[in-house]
Amino acid sequence: MKLRLKISFVFVLSVCYLMAQQDSTNISFSGQLTAWGVGQFQTPFGTQFGGRFVPDLQGLFNLTPKTKIDFEASLNINGSANFTGLQYDSVMGQFKPYRVWLRYSGQNWEVRAGLQQINFGSAKMFRPLMWFDGLDVRDPLQLTDGVYGVLGKYYFNNNANVWLWGLIGNKNPKGFETIGSAQWRPEIGGRFQIPAGPGQLAVSTNYRHIQVPNLASNLWNDSELLNESRIGLDGKWDVGIGLWFESSVTMTDVNNIILPNLFKVQDLWNLGADYTFGVGNGLGMTLEYFRYHVGDEFLVNGTTLNVVGSLFTYPVSVLDNVSAMVFYIPGNNLVYNYVNWTRTYDNWTLYAIGYWNPETPLSISQSQGKNLFTGKGLQLMVNYNF
Repeated sequence: MKLRLKISFVFVLSVCYLMAQQDSTNISFSGQLTAWGVGQFQTPFGTQFGGRFVPDLQGLFNLTPKTKIDFEASLNINGSANFTGLQYDSVMGQFKPYRVWLRYSGQNWEVRAGLQQINFGSAKMFRPLMWFDGLDVRDPLQLTDGVYGVLGKYYFNNNANVWLWGLIGNKNPKGFETIGSAQWRPEIGGRFQIPAGPGQLAVSTNYRHIQVPNLASNLWNDSELLNESRIGLDGKWDVGIGLWFESSVTMTDVNNIILPNLFKVQDLWNLGADYTFGVGNGLGMTLEYFRYHVGDEFLVNGTTLNVVGSLFTYPVSVLDNVSAMVFYIPGNNLVYNYVNWTRTYDNWTLYAIGYWNPETPLSISQSQGKNLFTGKGLQLMVNYNF
């Protein structure tokens, strides 16, 4: 990580120097400061205090009237401390690149290289196509780690578009992955989206190598590469109400390797709808059904999780917004409840998030440290953008 950080900063400084020599260059610096405190109403009482700083440098250089180069470089500097009662529990800190990319673009195309966020799909709460990010609908700041790679996009005149990507150097699990990629083996894929009546349809695919220990070998560093292929299909339409579906199927050549988190087939499905009712300032409602399945066969046997999610949003005033989420897992009869009040000023945003959940965590994104949404609790957060 230290080597990546040094390379990233040398890259950014070099680009800034070259762009600063041009009259048509615009370079800006901004950032985000966040502090939070969490109280978990358990026995004994649990608390967490933390903070985050995300400085962000952006630049734009116009090459011609139709082509340009722009870049972004930012860091994620964060830390938190956990307490159980009055007793210190644990501390966590990170200092790492957040986004470091360079983009060359024209009127209807672009190529972006570096540490970047790649996300797509139609779903809002539970995302089968969460292949390269870990966005959590419960996080009001919508922060997520990026991936290293190259992404190209081309936009046709009829609003169809095609994406092609190649990734490398990403060894940690992403999205719903249980095992990370072979770090220095390329991961390739693409997406093609077309208009479909009052909406759109898209197909996505991805291929990567998984690196797992070779359990039949006594060599300390021996490992085996397994092939994994994915295909996803999603669509979204506006027919008075918003309707969408999203699906992803992952097939792994397991080669008779038996690991508790390695499966031959993973299939994920989402159906959703949203509508804004003419109540007061406008009551927004979103409903989604999500099915997660893993096993040796497609759709059947194995392990299955069904979740029904609902999201309600209401703008109380120009400054205040209230939202609520309820997730229900049938069979186990588990209900997860979240309420979020937000007040927004020019640069400041205040959050108060209450939750009332079972002790069993609901993992719908990448896990980042201690799970704060189990049991009953309250999170207070202040965010400053400059």
